[in-house]
Amino acid sequence: MFSDTQLSQSDRLGMYLYAGVGAVGIGAVLVFVIGRLIEVARGRDIPVLVPFVDETAALPIGPGGAPVEVTVHEATVTVADPAAATLFALWAQPIVIGLAIIAGIVVAALFCLRLARGLAFKKGTSRLVYTGIGILAVGWFAGSILTSMTVNGALSAVSDHTYDGTSFEFDFAPVVALLALTVVATAFQVGERLQRETEGLV
Repeated sequence: MFSDTQLSQSDRLGMYLYAGVGAVGIGAVLVFVIGRLIEVARGRDIPVLVPFVDETAALPIGPGGAPVEVTVHEATVTVADPAAATLFALWAQPIVIGLAIIAGIVVAALFCLRLARGLAFKKGTSRLVYTGIGILAVGWFAGSILTSMTVNGALSAVSDHTYDGTSFEFDFAPVVALLALTVVATAFQVGERLQRETEGLV
């Protein structure tokens, strides 16, 4: 049933291409993380992207620069002097998220290389997918906590602890991705078992 798991030449080239794109992606992530850490390293006047709910502001976008009221979903606030906990989160957030993304890219590249080499149902493929699931889960959980710390710390700093208008927004996208990857990992795990059973009959 699984005696021939070799991809066509074009498919193998596609898998190698995806792995190469992953290397470019890692470079882009490193550039972003380093750029963010340079901003944070100043220790003062650090820009922080903050989400808002049901907030409005007047922007000079009307005729002749007249103010027009708009709904604000996100805005960048500058934290002049962040508290120690906020500064820690500002340092940790890009590092943790960057490492999680890089690790995820590496796992995805290794997965593509296994497919290109015809090892889709050999031992280790499902384990690789489960590793990706763990990386995504940890990165999402830790990143969410650190992002919440930076947002709350930024708003507390700029408002002198008087503004409390944000709410935690639950992102379902990572949950859906985790469920989808779990299904994929299970499918490969079943495929590996069937491959072993088939080889044992030969």
